[in-house]
Amino acid sequence: MKPLATFLFALSLPLAAQPKPEEIRAITERVADWQIRTFEESHMFRAVPTAAPKPPEVKEEKANPKPKPAPPRKLEKYHDLTWHMGALYAGMDHWRHISSNPEKYTDWLTMIGERNNWSLHTRPYHADDHTVGQFYLSLYQATRNPKMLQPTKERFDWILANRKTGTLEWTAKPTDAHNRWGWCDALFMAPPVWARLAKITGDRKYLDFMDEEYHATCDLLFDKQDKLFWRDSSFFPRREANGQKLYWARGNGWVFGGLALMIPDLPKDWAPRDFYLDLYKTMAGRLKEIQRPDGTWSMGLLGGVEGYPNIETSGTGFFTFGIAWGINQGLLDRATYEPAALKGWNALTKSVQADGLLGHVQPVGDAPGQSFPDKSEVYGVGAFLAAGSEIYKLVGGK
Repeated sequence: MKPLATFLFALSLPLAAQPKPEEIRAITERVADWQIRTFEESHMFRAVPTAAPKPPEVKEEKANPKPKPAPPRKLEKYHDLTWHMGALYAGMDHWRHISSNPEKYTDWLTMIGERNNWSLHTRPYHADDHTVGQFYLSLYQATRNPKMLQPTKERFDWILANRKTGTLEWTAKPTDAHNRWGWCDALFMAPPVWARLAKITGDRKYLDFMDEEYHATCDLLFDKQDKLFWRDSSFFPRREANGQKLYWARGNGWVFGGLALMIPDLPKDWAPRDFYLDLYKTMAGRLKEIQRPDGTWSMGLLGGVEGYPNIETSGTGFFTFGIAWGINQGLLDRATYEPAALKGWNALTKSVQADGLLGHVQPVGDAPGQSFPDKSEVYGVGAFLAAGSEIYKLVGGK
């Protein structure tokens, strides 16, 4: 679009109200404090996904009794070291830097690390089990406590010595899709840890590994026409009700948010850095185009409001975070992108209840699903905290 056309198009959009910095910090703190206060009972606030109803069978009802409904699913708290929690900690780590009481959140994160001996989760190769390394290494940068670094470094050194090289195709047999980064969520979970470890140690071998694996995932899952990521290769034939390709919002949020977390740790003199900057800007432009009038993004990004009448806050949280971060870093033009960031933020705040619960977070899944106003998930809170931290800076917060 030419500059004049872009300007006229921007004028035609409704302006998003600009919140005050103290308002942003207050509501972000409310959500952070609610999550800490309810952390050990966080499973009580999760939504349980239910299967879509099956179409009625055209049969005569005989003597077969109707099946009894399944008993309620018992929910348990996620282990401290799972990806769900890792996404929360990444957002909490972002938030603590702009909080009026950073020691409170730093101490909480330190408690999580100490009670788990600063270890990664159990699966040696799986990207999900590397996510907590993000906040471990962040705290290490501030304290230089070797306990915060050593388990992650040892695990990654082991991976380099025992590297997997099989296919990323999801349904292939055999496949290394789980041992490598065969699903787009993985690009949030692991690459920022590898990049930060390279920065801390000064050893480019971690950066080289990240770059090679990231390109393998991108080559498979990034659709150059739609400028969005498939969740994994099994989604290639899937379509929305309107015929568009099915691109999961939170999956793309994982990628976009992961880039915003990782790019600051990439060396300025590292030639491959431009690839990540270009990918980030390409996604930002596409996301701005498909944002809904209410400021959110559809759970299936091209499915429209008709396909997804419910709002969803985890995907919207990561997109809002990523766009605001890019403006703050000077990577995105403020006049062009600030309305999208503010509209996203204003939409997110409408899902925060009086006690700080963030609602409308889609439950765990790998595709568009459901959301409920009174149900939350820790990873959605992580996205909100990251978004609040960057929106606070966007509107002049100090």
